[in-house]
Amino acid sequence: MENEKKNTLSVVIVIIIVVVVGVWLYWGSSGSGASTETPTATLAPALQLTTQEKTGDVSAKRAEILALVRSDTPLTQEQKAEIGGIMLTKANLYNFNEAERGVIFTALQR
Repeated sequence: MENEKKNTLSVVIVIIIVVVVGVWLYWGSSGSGASTETPTATLAPALQLTTQEKTGDVSAKRAEILALVRSDTPLTQEQKAEIGGIMLTKANLYNFNEAERGVIFTALQR
């Protein structure tokens, strides 16, 4: 009877040690790398500001966008992607008024 208690106690102690070592290894390997690395954010090339956008001279591109959306021809997928990206990320640079924004979003839905 005493031998069985020693065996059971030994098994329980071994299991506890294995669990503690496993947890220590798990937290040690995943926690050490994450705390020292600094994530860096990069913008997709289409979202980066062009030279004209950096200087604030967007009148030509603004006129091009308005001409495209006011024409009767449907926009291509590339044009929709470009104009949609501008409207989502850079619309403040182009200063579209409410009516122009409405025309643009209507053209994007066609």
